[in-house]
Amino acid sequence: MSRQPLVGVLYNPDIPIVLDAIGERVDFVEIIPDRLWHDFGVGARRRFSRSRNAIAELQRYAQDRPLVGHGTGLSLPSAMPLDEQLLAEVVASHRTLNYRWYSEHLGLFATSGTGLRDAGTGMEPPVVLDDETLELVGGKVRRLAEALGTRILLENSAMPAGVLEQDMTEPEFFNRLCHRTGCGMLLDFHNLYANILNPGISADDYLAELDSDVIVEIHLAGADRSIDLQTDSLIRPASNEAWQCACAWAPRFRNLAAITYEYRESYHRRLGLGGIGHELELMRDLADRIGESRTTRMT
Repeated sequence: MSRQPLVGVLYNPDIPIVLDAIGERVDFVEIIPDRLWHDFGVGARRRFSRSRNAIAELQRYAQDRPLVGHGTGLSLPSAMPLDEQLLAEVVASHRTLNYRWYSEHLGLFATSGTGLRDAGTGMEPPVVLDDETLELVGGKVRRLAEALGTRILLENSAMPAGVLEQDMTEPEFFNRLCHRTGCGMLLDFHNLYANILNPGISADDYLAELDSDVIVEIHLAGADRSIDLQTDSLIRPASNEAWQCACAWAPRFRNLAAITYEYRESYHRRLGLGGIGHELELMRDLADRIGESRTTRMT
């Protein structure tokens, strides 16, 4: 374990501009492998068509920095069986790009009886947190870890509303899942902030209940409100509230290895290199503070 977390960005088609201009501020790049191919759907004669140019570009940028994978399509809490064809394509991308770890969302992107897949932007329907879901997700996490041969993380989702009468809280669910399977957690501070405003949870209560040792990566991002709903649109710098929460809690995460900034390429011009660079500098400052606190604890 490094004494301080790495600082990185989630890849989109405009990230090469960032890497060419201010790449010295970026330790790693996170990749959504689902964006490296077009999926023609289950039953298609040739289901996946890979973007060879994007893959070659990522290999070039990976020559001097690590890559991590961040999936969006496997829909682990769904009652549907794991999509083995999609999993095989993820595994193939891992063989090519060598992810340090691979993360997925604790979210419902595909549901039984519909053709809906990967239609969410982090605002998935709430997941029922009970023993049945824990067993279902745990089995898929083990299958994913077996297929990829690397560490698996699960990310907390932004929800438009809560579920009444849950059998367990989300922190309890993550604690039990991580301890059972050996997976880790990707804690998205923007999603946590959205859930303060939407379902109305307490961030401090959530983080106090969560076993901080399971957290391996954190995400920071910003978004707009849509009527009365805090979205996960990834179009702005991280909110002051998300930053305050991250700065207060992240130094306590003993196994935190990475801090990642997310934004959508359609808002690259709005953010600008100055705005993106500012976010990276704030993340670097946070990583330095975490490194200093770890050094102090070791002496």
